[in-house]
Amino acid sequence: MTARSVGLGGTRRLPTIFLVARREIRMRLRSRVFLGGTTVMAVLVVVGIVAASLLGGKTTPVRVGFSGGSQALESSFTATAAALGANVTVSDIADVAAGTAQVTAGTLDVLVTGSSTAPTAVVKGAIPASVESALSLATEAARLSDAGLTPAAVASAMALVPVQPLQPPNPKDTENVFVSLALGILLWIALGQYGNLVAQGVVEEKATRIMEILLATIRPSRLLAGKVIGVGLVGLLQLTIVGAAALVAVHLTDVVAIPALGLASILSDILWFVLGFLFYATAYAAVASLVSRQEEVQSAVAPISILQIAGYLLMYAALPNPNGPLATVCSLLPPFAPILMPVRMAAADVPLWQIGLAAALIVASIVGLTWLAGRIYSNAALHLGTRVRFRDAFRG
Repeated sequence: MTARSVGLGGTRRLPTIFLVARREIRMRLRSRVFLGGTTVMAVLVVVGIVAASLLGGKTTPVRVGFSGGSQALESSFTATAAALGANVTVSDIADVAAGTAQVTAGTLDVLVTGSSTAPTAVVKGAIPASVESALSLATEAARLSDAGLTPAAVASAMALVPVQPLQPPNPKDTENVFVSLALGILLWIALGQYGNLVAQGVVEEKATRIMEILLATIRPSRLLAGKVIGVGLVGLLQLTIVGAAALVAVHLTDVVAIPALGLASILSDILWFVLGFLFYATAYAAVASLVSRQEEVQSAVAPISILQIAGYLLMYAALPNPNGPLATVCSLLPPFAPILMPVRMAAADVPLWQIGLAAALIVASIVGLTWLAGRIYSNAALHLGTRVRFRDAFRG
């Protein structure tokens, strides 16, 4: 019996691994899951980028109404609020009762009543500290003026302390955080999704006894390698489509600078996805071969899923300080490196020796895990019925 006769298709000149990979690619690309999943992921990414561009940098102004004698504070309050960076709109309120009703209804945020030297602010909840400070400063200026100080003396007394930052805020820092967060989430979803596809494919072929036919002509290690490569290429294609949609959306909305998503960073992210996929997909296939029913897949892969969730949570701990001890150490560990290292590289400058060490460690782990997974897969692939214990599968 040949590879052609068992339905792998193609030609005998191709290695068996690539025949298995081509079979997986054809099956996945024809499925509605791939088409629907790709469409949904691309739409969600584009919608998220458009929403970020619409909401980014825009704040709702605080609506402040002045009634009676407090109207004398309007000009001073507006100037002080602008100096403090508060976004406010000012209006005259003729009737206090009507203004209070507007505050209750939510159409007015702050109602200022009373005199200019002893005003009272009516609010429904809380107001930004900068708005409260601007109102206090405007009141202090009115009190100094009422005490007989000249406008020049009042302006001198109320002048804000100038601040000269040694390192002005860089808008690129915010862009890097946005890009690194989106990248980490996308990698986490992709690694989990395609790792589970490998696991489900193994159990499906085992339960339907297709695996018995395939293993009659193909060595288990080659079948495992072909399955991982095929699903990985499909995942890479899907990520490429989603990434292209993201680049187009970023170019049209200018939500972040295109250099933050440059060619070098994209190629680096693809490399880390490939390394992470090989690491996790091999582990998923090995543990999935221990069970024979789809209902048991999630319980079998639970330890691997926990590692991925831990990497996802560590991403949020690493973002505030990408070069801190926690982020640095965890990004070197193979289970967490595929998510944390690209996130660190997008958020800050990472030393080359750390990138090289993380890559070397995960490559070494993939080699060792491939040998272990091949042994487990070979010994457990044809065992149907009850779940095979890890120790028994390892010993054969």
